Amino acid sequence: MSTTGSNAAVGRLARLSQAMMWVTTIGIGLIVVLTVLGFAIPDWTRNALLARLGQVGSALPLTPAARLAAAAIFAVPVGVMLWGLWQVRALFRGFAEGRVFTEDAARRLQLFGVAVLAQAPLGPLTATLLALTLSLANPPGQRLLLVAFSLNDYFALIIGGVLVAVATVMREAARLAEENAGFV
Repeated sequence: MSTTGSNAAVGRLARLSQAMMWVTTIGIGLIVVLTVLGFAIPDWTRNALLARLGQVGSALPLTPAARLAAAAIFAVPVGVMLWGLWQVRALFRGFAEGRVFTEDAARRLQLFGVAVLAQAPLGPLTATLLALTLSLANPPGQRLLLVAFSLNDYFALIIGGVLVAVATVMREAARLAEENAGFV
């Protein structure tokens, strides 16, 4: 590839990374605001429960204490998601500044992969905790224990694993490149 072609590719990567940095920044803000609103507005909380638990979510009591408990349970996967998006935002910021083949870039990608990978068990665990916690007020015999797996949980496992593996290889490559640069 010519120097001109290489410079154009670097420029395109910088522009794309700058745009993606803003997309992740806006996404982080929207997730925080919508999550808070989602548990402050009872109808939104019901919709979140229906999305996570299916029809079981429609039968669960939605008292203020139940909404608070649901918010606390949802806070864990949302927190992991926000942490992962923060890592990818930093990755894009580095790319926009020209730091592409670095150990920091590989580490940020690896941490994002860990966040995606963590969503795989958090999905079923969140559904189980929601059903169990929100049905505790029901009389004996009407309490729920729900175990739900989705295709999204499987994809999170596979995609997270791929990201962690690729980032691990990238970290080793960056370390070797830095080590070899020291010999020159």
